[in-house]
Amino acid sequence: MCLQTLRGAIYAPLLAVLVMSCGTSASTSEHWTPDVDPGDVDEQVEDAGDVGTPPDVGNDDVDDGEELPELAFCNQAAPPEFSDTVDWESFGSGAIAALDPWHSAQDVITHPEREALVTGKFTYGPTSKDLQGERIEVWMDDCSGSYVRLGEAETDSDGRSVLTLAPGALPPVGTYALLQRVMGDNTVVRSYLRVFPRETRLIVFDIDATLTTSDTELFQDIFNDLFEPLLDGDFVPEARVGAVDITKVRNEVHGYQLVYITGRPYWLTEQSRGWLDDQGVAHGHLRLTGSNAESLPTTSGVGAYKAAYLEFLKELGFEIVMAYGNATTDIFAYAEAGVPADRTFILGQHGGEEGTVALGEDYVEHLEAVRSDVPADQPFAWTP
Repeated sequence: MCLQTLRGAIYAPLLAVLVMSCGTSASTSEHWTPDVDPGDVDEQVEDAGDVGTPPDVGNDDVDDGEELPELAFCNQAAPPEFSDTVDWESFGSGAIAALDPWHSAQDVITHPEREALVTGKFTYGPTSKDLQGERIEVWMDDCSGSYVRLGEAETDSDGRSVLTLAPGALPPVGTYALLQRVMGDNTVVRSYLRVFPRETRLIVFDIDATLTTSDTELFQDIFNDLFEPLLDGDFVPEARVGAVDITKVRNEVHGYQLVYITGRPYWLTEQSRGWLDDQGVAHGHLRLTGSNAESLPTTSGVGAYKAAYLEFLKELGFEIVMAYGNATTDIFAYAEAGVPADRTFILGQHGGEEGTVALGEDYVEHLEAVRSDVPADQPFAWTP
């Protein structure tokens, strides 16, 4: 098989390393208005105007003695029906957009007093041809039953766009579905915005060989997406026994917010999000690498990337209570982020290394042991 055909020659070295490393490691509600003029915040933020919120949802960190805010969860509205398009800024963009879109967008997380950067990467075709200098529109489900327009950005020479939302333009604490639209052809990519109070307790999960049964499934998932419909049938990575249940227990019973952090490269965002949704795992923040180099299965590659992102979450004021993984790079990253070894759960052959807790090949015994754990003390109201 020629790896040069997989997402173009630029991805061949990465995929070769991945293969060789396998096995080693909506209801009507009130509306609110931002307390700043979006036009004064950032040139890209144009219409972050009326954004709805469920009643009784606060937007500030809560001091002791104050009523805890409830978290909004807004992802039920039907996507907008886009009809009109704008003219392409360059003639070449129209030719590029004749190919199949391969857009990606990372989830966004922040706290109420810090800005949020809504980013996207817009490419087309099997070699990921970048869409340059074109207009991108950002929309958000605000729990009013529809999406509201947050603003507009422009792609750079790498096909990336950034829309900056200042603290005053953020919605109340909660989780909000986002859509980013290429205004020239109405293709879209989805992600989520999360605004959590400081001191929110998080649990981190790796995906490949932690929620799935093997790292090799990443390569097969890539192959399937690139060569369908040449292949007979669809391949779906297999989840470890109890993987879905452990996410639900930790989130719905114990009250933790979940973070799914993976060494998969950013251009697999949609495939990864789709797998999590299809499996029915508890809803959580999804993060992939920002570059192919960060996906290399080494301490200096994926290990350093995960450690840096977990440190970012801590800088936001969030607490990483425990973490699940399978690889030595996971053990390294979690230790660097200050996760205690006895709260670091490792599946597969590396379980127990560096003082971590070995779980074996599934979550069955672990589930029985932790079901009665004390629920999380969160800075927001929640009901098990």
